[in-house]
Order: sequence, then structure tokens, then C-alpha cells
Amino acid sequence: MTIVGEPSVRIMGTPAIAGRPAGAFFPSKAFQLVAILSLSPSGRVSRREIADLLWASNSEGTALSNLRQLIARIKKAIPVEKRLLEVDAYSVTLGQDRDEIDVCRLLSSAGHDNPSACVDAMPLVRGDLLEGVDDMTDQFSHWLARERVALRDRLFLMVQACLIELTKYGRAPEKSLKLIAERMLTFEPEREQSYRALIEAYGRNGMLDEARRIHGTLCVMLQREYGLTPSPETVAVTRRVFASRFSYGPAIAPINPTDERPRVAFLSPLRLDMTPHGDLIKFFVEDVANELGRNRAFLALAPHSSFKIDHHSGMPVDNSILRADYTVSGFIKPDKGVTALALRMAKCSGGEVVWAAEFPIDAEGLSKSFSLLSLRIAANLGSAIERDRLAAPRANFGGSSYLHYLEGQKWLSNCDLPKLRRARKSFKQSVDTNPAFAPPRARIAQTLYLEWIQLGGRDPDLLNVAREQSDIALALDPNDAIGYWMKATVALYQRDFEECESRLAEAEALCPNSADLQLQYGDALSHLGDPDTGWRKFERALDLNPLPPDHYWWAGASIAFHQKDYQKTIDLCGKLADDEPVLSMLASTHALMGDLGRARDYASRIKDLFPGGMAIEKSATVVPDRLEDHRRLNLEGLRLAGVV
Repeated sequence: MTIVGEPSVRIMGTPAIAGRPAGAFFPSKAFQLVAILSLSPSGRVSRREIADLLWASNSEGTALSNLRQLIARIKKAIPVEKRLLEVDAYSVTLGQDRDEIDVCRLLSSAGHDNPSACVDAMPLVRGDLLEGVDDMTDQFSHWLARERVALRDRLFLMVQACLIELTKYGRAPEKSLKLIAERMLTFEPEREQSYRALIEAYGRNGMLDEARRIHGTLCVMLQREYGLTPSPETVAVTRRVFASRFSYGPAIAPINPTDERPRVAFLSPLRLDMTPHGDLIKFFVEDVANELGRNRAFLALAPHSSFKIDHHSGMPVDNSILRADYTVSGFIKPDKGVTALALRMAKCSGGEVVWAAEFPIDAEGLSKSFSLLSLRIAANLGSAIERDRLAAPRANFGGSSYLHYLEGQKWLSNCDLPKLRRARKSFKQSVDTNPAFAPPRARIAQTLYLEWIQLGGRDPDLLNVAREQSDIALALDPNDAIGYWMKATVALYQRDFEECESRLAEAEALCPNSADLQLQYGDALSHLGDPDTGWRKFERALDLNPLPPDHYWWAGASIAFHQKDYQKTIDLCGKLADDEPVLSMLASTHALMGDLGRARDYASRIKDLFPGGMAIEKSATVVPDRLEDHRRLNLEGLRLAGVV
């Protein structure tokens, strides 16, 4: 249930009541009564028990009379429309508006599966229960001391569970974590367990600077208050949080001049006086430059400026103005009565000619095919630039770096945990040899998210490091599809669905004919709620790779399951050499088809592999379905099969 607005009655911290009628009085014992009812498991307490706690009187009748008067005052102080209390001859009970009491609202948030309910309740934690209240009997004072300890323990358990759930995928909102940290450390600043839980939460969320800050604050507090250092438990958590972050190089990409898009300058053609259409040739070259301007991989500079630059054989005399990476220069060449435009493209860094060609430009031919010829030249130039840029990383990364990369690819062909780690070691050696080589960074990200899956989604830090490595890969080479691919896949498992869609679209634009990318795109679309489009991507992947490895059939079966085509799901699972990876899918599918006998056979095998409900936990954590209907369907099938 969603609660809107502030609670009317506050008993956490200094007691207060909002919205009472003018002249109404809400005495200290009224807050004590509200606390007794709020912390009663049933919300109901007998009149006699309340009277014994609140009044130290030898006369039971006097105490009960005082209680009647107190209830009357409470009713006058509470707006008529609020049903805070229900009173009968024997007991007092919290009414249907109990969520007007801050403690009731706080404790009800602990029962929510959604951690946002706990975050929303954090502002209610303003201090200890009934802070500063006096006019207490000895009995109530003992009750209050006991309940404060119990409430504090419940609160900290609730917050710990909330932090774990919030950071499950490593992308909890920073604002939420800071709110929890501020309230917990203000509420009980000497509690080391709170600091430890926050260090771990910030680590799971990839916020290492905040984790270090909390650790530093803890060390200062312990030394100041007790003359101690952090406990062994805290030291172990701190080591675990920071251990993995120094394994793969800096989180900031190295400075690399090839990160910027190349700049292409068209220089004024020579010997224009040799043709009666010299001015027309200039406009022709401008048309080619404008056509190149459509390409997003490089920048074509405006000929209006570049034509004014002096040059020697295509090399600018002063390149400081244009800052060009390539120049396109040419001249008019008469040849056996046919006038031709000879063009060449050179690299400004060393004068190397990257591309050269001749094109007939006689008056009749030019007038007939002006646009067609400009498109042809633009396409040739664009292809030459792309070939040259694609060759640059391969030429610069060094032989040993590439060999380590290929070694990692070999180990990555099998995705069991030991081979994943061997692959990551090889990719790291490639990065160590040449930090500017982008592909091994992306593959490190791949090994990390695959390990996260293998471990049942229990360590979100693997996803955080994978995200960092894919970011570095993209910064090093923004035209390499694999960086976008891995960035998208990590985003999918972190439940950042919009980022996943965007990055996969960019990857496909850069590499539209990769079978593996088409497969990944189709699988992701299925999890994102569009299995029909996902299936078309899967069919495209099979067309490009008609004899695929087993994981293709696994992905196809998953898409078919989301389409609720259960027979197709079973058929595709049958193509795997080993059905162990798809046991849960087979159990759920057979159960949803009504074949409970086969479903329970698969369920028995699942229980042998994942005892104690681990299969359900792994399925709920790892499978990144965006739609609640898809999540519910899978779990319902497993329940029918007897997995739970």
C-alpha cells in the first residue's frame, strides 16, 4: 500500500502530533499509549495491561479511570475523520488509520519486497523511540528500554536487507544510499555494523570513493571513542570490496589521439584552366565533400575554407588551421581527348597516399551523371578512410598483445568458470602489453558478466567492473561494435533496459552482419518484452551461422519460451549436446504444457544440482526479464514442476 503525506503522530525522536484541533491537548501519556499499541504484535492490548504500565496506582479502578480520560483526550486531539484507535470494554486497538503513526509506517515497510518502500521510510527515523519523554512509571521505563533495543535491532536488520536488495545489480540510486547512510549514522553513530554494511553496499554499487569515506569516518570514530581500530569482520569486508578493483588497469581510458574522428580536407584542384568547365569542377568537388558529410565516422571540412589553404602536392603548408588528418587533392588530366579528374587522398601525418583514382569529367558525361559520379567518389573515399582507420589499431597493438587476445578467445569458447578465468587472465595480459588496445577490454567485461551468471548473480561488483571495462573499450575505440555489445549486455543484467536497447542498436549499426551480435540482440529483445522481433533476429543469426554452437539453441529456446511457443522451446532445447544448462526451462515448459510427469523428472535433476531452493533464487536474480508477466510465468512453471 502506498502512503502519501507525513504521518500525523510521531513517536520516533521527540514526540509530536500534527493537525490537532485548536485547544486540544495531547499529553505525554498519550504518546506512551500509542507506542504500546504500535509495538504490540497484534495492535491490541487489554485496558488493564495499559493501566498497569502507565499509572503506578494501588487502585486498579483509579488507573482504569485515568485511562478512560486519556482515551477521551486522544479522540479530541485527533481529527474526526482519522480512525486511530478502536476501543471496547476490555481492550484498546489500533484503528484502520494506524499508518498515521510513524512507527507503524516504518515497520510495515519492512514487509515489502520492493526496497524503495524502505528508502521512502527512512525520513521517519528521527531518533530513538519517545526521545525526551518524561512522566513515566518504573514499569513503563523498563518496557521502553526493552522496546527501544528491539526496535533498533529490527530497524538495522531491515536496513541491511534493503541495502542488499538495492545493490543487487550494482546500480542503486546514489541518493537512496546516501539517505540511508545519513539516517543510520545519525541514529546510532557508534554502531560499527552500520558502517560495515554501508561500506559493503557502496562497494557492491561500484561507489568506491564513498566506501573509502565511510571507512575513514569509522576509523576516526573508533579511535576517538574507544581507542580501537576496525574489527576483523570490517577489515575482511573492506579488503573484499577493494580487492578486485586493481586487477584490470585504470578506470579512466588512456589518452589516445585516435579517439577523435578523423578530419578530411579537400584542397583546391590544380590545372582548372585546362578545361572550360573549371568553375564547375570546383562545385563538383564541393558536392563530393557534402556527400561525405553524411558519414558519422569522420568529419569532412568545408571546401570554402580548405580551398584557401596553400599546399605542396596535397600536403598543407600550414595545417594548424585545418588540423586535417587526411587531404584530398587533385588535378585536371587531359588524356587522348578525354578530360579526367585525378584525385588522391593522403595522410597528413606522413604523406602516405591512402587512395588514388581517376574519373572522366568531359562536359557531356559530367552533365549526365554529375550526382552519380559524386556519390561514387564519396563512397570510394569513405571506404578508404574506414579501411585505414580500422587497420591502425591492428598495426599499433603489437604482436604479443594480439597473441594474448587470441589465447583469451580460445578459452572463451567454453564458458565454464575455470575457462572464463583463464580467458580473463589472457585478456588482462593483452591489456598489460598494450593498454590502448580496445578489444581485450571488452572481452574482460564479457568474462565478468558471464562469471556473474555462473555464480548465481551474487556479486554485483563483477557487473560494476564489467561496466567500467566496456566504457574504457568504447573510449579507446568508439567504432568497435564489440564495446557497445558488451556495454549493452552488462546494462541488461543490471536492469538498465533503456541503455541496453540503445547500445545494441549502435552495435548493430556498426556491425550489421555479425551472427553472434544478432543472436545477442534477439535474446535481449526477448528479455526486454519483444520476443517476436527477438525471434526475427535469431533467425537472421541462424542464416549467417547455419551450423551454430550450442548457446544459439539455448538463446532461441529462451525466445520461444517468451513467445509461449512451448513445443518450439522443447525442440530447440533438444538440439543442445547437454541439456543441463536448460533444465529449468525444460521443467517449466513441460509443466506449463501440462506434462507434469516429465516436468517433475527435470525438477528432480534440478534439486540434485541446486539444493535448498537455489534454483529459484538463481532464476529470480539472473534472468533479466523486464515484464512482470514473463517473470511470473517462469516461476509459475517451476512451481508446478515441483522445483519449489
